[in-house]
Amino acid sequence: RLQGRGRSAKSAQAGDRGEAQMRVNFSGKFAMRAEKRARMKEEKDEIKKLRDQVAVQSVNKDKAKEPHSIVIPSGEVGKFVKRLVRDYRRVMEPNTAMKLKVMKRNNIRDFVTTGAVLGVTHMMVFTRSEMSVNMRLMRFPQGPTLTFRVKEYTLMRDVLSSLKKTMVFEELYKSAPLVILSGFKEGQARHLALVQTTFQNMFPSINVDMVNLASIRRCVMVRYNEEDDTFDIRHYSIKTVPTGMSKSTKKLLQSKLPDLSRYKDIADYFENPGHLSDSEMEEESKNVELAQDLGRGCKKGGQTQIRLLELGPRLTVELVKVEQEIDEGEVLYHKHVTKSAAEIAELKSKAPLVKKQRERRRKDIEMRVIRRLERADEKKKEEEEEQRQIREAAARKQALATGQTEEVDNDYAKDREIAAQRERDERGGGEGQNEAPPYKRRRKEEGEEKVQRTMKKSSSVKVALKKFSKGRKGK
Repeated sequence: RLQGRGRSAKSAQAGDRGEAQMRVNFSGKFAMRAEKRARMKEEKDEIKKLRDQVAVQSVNKDKAKEPHSIVIPSGEVGKFVKRLVRDYRRVMEPNTAMKLKVMKRNNIRDFVTTGAVLGVTHMMVFTRSEMSVNMRLMRFPQGPTLTFRVKEYTLMRDVLSSLKKTMVFEELYKSAPLVILSGFKEGQARHLALVQTTFQNMFPSINVDMVNLASIRRCVMVRYNEEDDTFDIRHYSIKTVPTGMSKSTKKLLQSKLPDLSRYKDIADYFENPGHLSDSEMEEESKNVELAQDLGRGCKKGGQTQIRLLELGPRLTVELVKVEQEIDEGEVLYHKHVTKSAAEIAELKSKAPLVKKQRERRRKDIEMRVIRRLERADEKKKEEEEEQRQIREAAARKQALATGQTEEVDNDYAKDREIAAQRERDERGGGEGQNEAPPYKRRRKEEGEEKVQRTMKKSSSVKVALKKFSKGRKGK
């Protein structure tokens, strides 16, 4: 006979006696435990949800702090420069407006006003003159503006078509590129230091202690050539290659299945001297030791070679001018124009007056535009009034022919009363409040006079029709 005091023993004893098994009552401590487990699970879910929300908010804040840019053409630039604009938007991804459409009526001031509200920090404008293609780099919202002359450029498709091996996929453009500056020195000229700072601030900064090396897939290299005073801008994708092993082993580590049908033993595949990697012949100084894992074959502490594959586009630019503000203000540097200290002092003394005149001209232009729009609105209303009078006259003629003039007059009177009430409501109601301007009152009086003349003509036509009908009856 089974001995025991637990639930299992009691159930077994009841089964031996042929009795029904004991049912567990969940109305007591078991229900309390179930409720406690459910409550703990809900609390864990809420905590996890709050953590996810905090993580998303922190990521959004970090992204908002990162520099954002827009790249646009201005004026008639041609299809090649438009293609260059699209290629350079790929360089600035993901913190750029890739699908931004530029209309002919848009000007630089529109993008400056809108971009500052949306958090844009830099804008690149490509223009074309009779002599060359120009690139203006602007820092929002206060400037400065750097104007470059594009001496040479190569589109992305031309760069990729000239390479034997390419590495282009969408994962490359999901993170910002790494910026590499070369050729800049300490104690250099002020305009060169400004160019260096501007290019450096166009891309997000990197925290060396917290950065994930696997997220760095691209790099932008800006090199200053002191010989001809130009800047080379290149765009590369970064590829990591493990070293210290044969090419066959590297294929296995990189999840590429080899063809083993030609070998009798797996050892023959690994010992084949024809599969030696090119990195075996390279110098050890070109290899680096990784501080993090970068995927298959590239582990922490291992020797890895960093290779750069060009993506394009290529640009060779020359700095021409530096302005203090956005597209205006004092010229801080000009390559082809030099001025003495007295001339610079004179320009600085005249700068407030010039700025005031420029502001006055801008306001005059705005007022002219407003007046032109008001005249267009008035002309549109006059045309609508004329069309309404023509329709009323046509309806009155038709009513005279059918003998329904009284109904038409009543409808017109109601319409005029409704229009007058609506006009009073728009003015705010009450006598003397928000009185209409003189030209509107004059136009209204002229319209009422036209309506009265039309009604007189219609009455005379009605009398003439009656006389005509009486004459026909007498005949």
